[in-house]
Amino acid sequence: MSGTVSTFKLFFAHQDEEQEAWLRSMAQQGLHLIKVNPFCFWTFRRGEPADVVYRVDFPRNSQDPDFAQLMQDAGWTLAAKTVGWHYWRTEAVRGAAPELFSDTESKLRNFRHRLGIFVACAMPLFVMFVVTDKQRALEQLSLPFLLPLVAALLLWVLVMPYTIVQLMLKIRKLGNPLPG
Repeated sequence: MSGTVSTFKLFFAHQDEEQEAWLRSMAQQGLHLIKVNPFCFWTFRRGEPADVVYRVDFPRNSQDPDFAQLMQDAGWTLAAKTVGWHYWRTEAVRGAAPELFSDTESKLRNFRHRLGIFVACAMPLFVMFVVTDKQRALEQLSLPFLLPLVAALLLWVLVMPYTIVQLMLKIRKLGNPLPG
């Protein structure tokens, strides 16, 4: 029962709970996360099924050795990381899933940080569309170069606004919880 399994699974920046639930279900099937890349390919090590809780984080201080020590002292192990995303894991205790962020304000800060990163990433493309002489740029590009570029830009133009809006909605929901 050894070896690795790789799979493709797409998640967006606001889908922490979905990622965490999926990773937990994979661990319950005996597939334990060891690597994830920016193109949504996940690699798992085959092992014994276990109830492992995963938490997704996009920390500001990820390079700080004190941060990693703090996480380890709290019982978390870094399972994988990619382009700023950290995937922490710990064993569930009698089915209970501990939280990485214990209060709403910490969750809000985390999602606001992500929103800022995505807005900053979207700005150069927005400026390029507004400022660039599109006709001249198109005349200077060859078709074999233009087709993949247009495909990548279309994907970017569709994904970035969706992600930004979803993060804003998540922040709004956390910041204005419904009574009840």
